Amino acid sequence: MGRHASGPMAIVLAVAFVTLTAPVAAAHDLGLAGLAKGSYGLSRSTWKLDGTALTADITLPRVLADHLVASPGIDPATINDAAREGAVTARIDVRRGDQPCGGEVFPPGPAAPGAFRVQVRYSCPDGSEPVRVDLALIGDFGTGHRHLAAVDDGSGSRTEVLLGASPTLVLRAGEGRRLPFSFLTLGIEHILGGYDHLIFLLGLILLGGSLRSLLGTVTAFTLAHSVTLAVAALNIWNPGSAFVEPAIGLTIAYVGIENLFLKEPKGRWRITFILGLVHGFGFASALADAGLARSHVVPALLLFNVGVEAGQILVLAVALPLVLWARRTDWVVARGVPAASVAVALTGLTLFFLRLG
Repeated sequence: MGRHASGPMAIVLAVAFVTLTAPVAAAHDLGLAGLAKGSYGLSRSTWKLDGTALTADITLPRVLADHLVASPGIDPATINDAAREGAVTARIDVRRGDQPCGGEVFPPGPAAPGAFRVQVRYSCPDGSEPVRVDLALIGDFGTGHRHLAAVDDGSGSRTEVLLGASPTLVLRAGEGRRLPFSFLTLGIEHILGGYDHLIFLLGLILLGGSLRSLLGTVTAFTLAHSVTLAVAALNIWNPGSAFVEPAIGLTIAYVGIENLFLKEPKGRWRITFILGLVHGFGFASALADAGLARSHVVPALLLFNVGVEAGQILVLAVALPLVLWARRTDWVVARGVPAASVAVALTGLTLFFLRLG
């Protein structure tokens, strides 16, 4: 990086010391901590099809089950499990072709603290048509909600990610080994919606440079976050969101501050690789609480990572030409880039402090 990097390194190391000695913050997941922000988090289910019999096990945060029951005339304190059970099952439609599958609720196993669990046995008409499961309740939980459905329909298993806009499962006997392509979409969505990762990328390309140096920087970031994403998703090691989330803020701050010192970004791939390792653990947070079966992890991980890379390429395809075009103006190089770099650094430090609590 050269001698000019010592300034930003000293600043960020000082703040990093505060991170390591600060109280551990609450873990961050797909959105359960964001109820107050309109994001209703994560729910999950398992579905096993055996001929005409379909067994379902649905688990969701109790607050979401209460949300289905709640109305202006109902006191939340009076909501009981029977009401929650009825509200959940009423918002699930199971059919083979045009024929509905009758469902019978049976006593569920124990649920985790704060969770509500429903188990249902469906009896479907005989036939060669697939069984379609419409979980309309997902649409009641806001656009930030994600539902993870583990499916076994005869010859294997898979995990699918369902959204309010696409809440339908299709079960066909003998097709259980299909790849979980919904994780490809989740990866694209995660990078496009991950403003912290996007700000980091923007900070990296603000200084421009040769095509070779830019390609090296972006490639180093890609390789680094792919490594730690795999390490965390495969449960080899994960430092935890309490460390990773504030640390991502520090990586953004470092890039913004370094931009004020560097004159030539040649060789920047080295520090980018190190910082990218932190972002990989951040990407893994989208999978950490998925509860994937071991047989699902590798294909889901690969497709999620491909989705992240596809989203990253889309962003760079738009942003990089604009940055390089803007840098043709002397004012942008002399004033615009330093101002943008300060904004990047301040954003990173703000994220760091906000994520400590």
